[in-house]
Amino acid sequence: MGLDQVIGEVRRDGEARAQAIVANARREAQAILDAARSQAKALEAARLAAAEKESAAIAAQAASRAESESRKLNLAAEAELRAELKATALKALADLPAKTREKHLKAILAQAHAIIPKGSVWGASTDTAYLHGQKTYKHAGSLPIAGGIVVESEDGMNRLDLSYETLLDEAWRDVLKSEANLFH
Repeated sequence: MGLDQVIGEVRRDGEARAQAIVANARREAQAILDAARSQAKALEAARLAAAEKESAAIAAQAASRAESESRKLNLAAEAELRAELKATALKALADLPAKTREKHLKAILAQAHAIIPKGSVWGASTDTAYLHGQKTYKHAGSLPIAGGIVVESEDGMNRLDLSYETLLDEAWRDVLKSEANLFH
């Protein structure tokens, strides 16, 4: 499975989960709005006899606060679920079988070689044996990453981060952009 396929799968999974998160958050927001509107109507009925004008102002104010609170809760829930989804995706990448990881490393090393032909490579401790055995770069050690590589040119002037974390972050930005476009 190539890196593009993994990224595609992560994107599709992320988009599907993001859509589910948004739908759930909308349902929660509607319930909060419904409850707030109910509360506003009750206040309006109680004060109607005393002052119709005051009642309408309080109802409008209560609805506005409830809507604002609903938006805050909705955004917080979406952010939390997105963070959980991203962490789940990264864990899934970290737990890939050795043969799949080797295929990814081979593809990522080829991509890196096109940009930085010679230098040093770092990777996840899980991939040490494979990275030590490859001939393109000098294996410089392990990093606390889920997978992928970080390559540095021989002169130390250029560094290329193709770790799973960085690749997922790039894909994640694309998912968030396309999600944002759904609502605009």
